[in-house]
Amino acid sequence: MSATPAPTATPAPVSLALTREVSCIRSLAWRTDLPAATDWRALGAALEARGLVRRPPVGAMLRFASATGDELAAIPATGRIQLRVHYTVLEHDRRFAAERLFQILVHALLRP
Repeated sequence: MSATPAPTATPAPVSLALTREVSCIRSLAWRTDLPAATDWRALGAALEARGLVRRPPVGAMLRFASATGDELAAIPATGRIQLRVHYTVLEHDRRFAAERLFQILVHALLRP
């Protein structure tokens, strides 16, 4: 009998999607979800390295702000990320503002 090699665990590919929060009719709040295995400390440092400013946490929620007043809020226990577009952004530009913040998040995840 030959020994069968043990299967190696390969990380599942991460699929991120930016969606508008259902309850936000003004397109100011957007969301995505991160996997449970996210290294939140490294992610926070990577977000700061990309120009976001760490804000005081609210309970377990981590908060970061852009120079234009947009915010990214992360809840490590659930993996939920909320992207909040500043209310002064014109309505037709809000999706683009959310996408720019989402891009910062994705780059922080891919290149810590």
